[in-house]
Amino acid sequence: MSYFLTWLALMVLLALTTASSYIPMGIFNTVANMGISCAKALLIALFFMHLRGASALLRIAAVTGLLWLALLFGLSWTDLGTRPSAPAPIDARR
Repeated sequence: MSYFLTWLALMVLLALTTASSYIPMGIFNTVANMGISCAKALLIALFFMHLRGASALLRIAAVTGLLWLALLFGLSWTDLGTRPSAPAPIDARR
């Protein structure tokens, strides 16, 4: 029964994501969709990956993986943030 309710919640969140793409909210579309996607990821981690009833070691491993992913994204974004926004050399010849 909990799998069905989780699936139902995921479908409702999917409908919210789709509906939010038709509502012009400016930058808040991104904020709302990121919040919805985090909720979906939490549902998947807790129920389908069985982290809700997992041991402490498995939870630590999952959190460590998320922190590592956040570190990699953060380092990539800082690299992209320091690059100039000049066009590529092949585009400058045209």
